[in-house]
Amino acid sequence: MNPEERLEKYKNQIRELETRISELKFELKESKLQIKEESEKHIFYQFIADFTFGWELWLEPSGKIKYCSPSCFDLTGYTSNQIVASEDIVDLLIYQADREKYKQFLSESLDQLLVNKSFEFRILTRTKQLRWCMMNVRGVYDRLGKYLGIRASIQDISRLKMAMGQINDMEAVKEMEDLTRKRLQNELNVKDRELVSFLLQLSEKNELLAKVKKQLKLILPEMEKKNQRNIELLEEVLKEKTTPVEWNMLENQLEKVHPGFFKRLQQKHPAISEKDKKICIYLRLGLSSKEISGLQNITPKSVEIARVRLRKKLRISGKTRLTNYLNQI
Repeated sequence: MNPEERLEKYKNQIRELETRISELKFELKESKLQIKEESEKHIFYQFIADFTFGWELWLEPSGKIKYCSPSCFDLTGYTSNQIVASEDIVDLLIYQADREKYKQFLSESLDQLLVNKSFEFRILTRTKQLRWCMMNVRGVYDRLGKYLGIRASIQDISRLKMAMGQINDMEAVKEMEDLTRKRLQNELNVKDRELVSFLLQLSEKNELLAKVKKQLKLILPEMEKKNQRNIELLEEVLKEKTTPVEWNMLENQLEKVHPGFFKRLQQKHPAISEKDKKICIYLRLGLSSKEISGLQNITPKSVEIARVRLRKKLRISGKTRLTNYLNQI
């Protein structure tokens, strides 16, 4: 190839590169405009949706939630961040009986196969209240017609359903919830009685052992030396048989029966001692001074003194019973 041909070849290559650069510049400009347009549309949509009373959602074609308006909290009890971060909104909110229909409606909406773009369904709020909702959907597109997903507007229609007499199943759910609460309360009451019964038996056993040891000490001086050693050994056996309270077990059981009691007690009275805390636990369970004395291996009088000191630390007025005060924490 002579120099002229080589030069012409290089010129052609340069022209091709210049053409490709021009094409790339044009594509880059179009991409920037598209990104800017989508960003502006997103911002505008978010600005409008943030101030709507209804719950607004923007779902990508994959079904992922791209945006959720703050008004969702009024309807669901969940914040927009919690809903966006949830792995599956169906498991989080949708009432069990409506889940399959909701999934089908959402799938057809995302695939743009719907004729009727409205759907009624039920949700369970964060506080487990049943509410009827209506969802209206429409497609979201950019300026060039590219499909960006769907916009869903969700309204609470519970009052409308109630007015139309179509809320019977909600009453059934409410009744079921009431029965569930009563069942759980009954279970807690049974656990409470079981725990108190166990502590009373333990108190009676320790009290009986304490009485036997006291009697042995009284007769010990009257015994012959060879029998005194036997009495001392018997006292040691009785001491070993005295059962101490397992505090970890007791605290765990009390937490099940009265959730959050320890935390609330500590927050209200941060300077309370471990000894005072134990007295509070026994009193919260409704034990008397005599029963507490058996559990702590002290006299009932010592328990009464401890209760008086505890009242002063908790700054309880003379008109308020210590037990009643602890029951209200």
